[in-house]
Amino acid sequence: ATTAPPATTAPRPPATIAWPAGKRGWTIVLLSIPQGDGGRAAAEARAAEARRKGLTDVGVLNSSRFASLHPGYYAVFTGVFDSEAEATSALPRARAAFPLAYSRPVVP
Repeated sequence: ATTAPPATTAPRPPATIAWPAGKRGWTIVLLSIPQGDGGRAAAEARAAEARRKGLTDVGVLNSSRFASLHPGYYAVFTGVFDSEAEATSALPRARAAFPLAYSRPVVP
């Protein structure tokens, strides 16, 4: 009897991260999607796209939960930075995949 070779699966990109609770810092917003029907799912799909494009520490923020962000959006982000300078230095890599990416402070 012959046995089939073991099935192989493509490596999955890392899971979406959450912004650390209570953390004040900076991030790079790749894009924002209005909250509403399908908004969260669309944001998660774009986060997965960002990971496939090689970006790391990618997540989705509910902008209404952060004083420094315009409410009513899901913000797809990459990176958790302690300073504006750190976020700015990472912008070129983010913009290679998402040309309209920008740095933004994140204040709970």
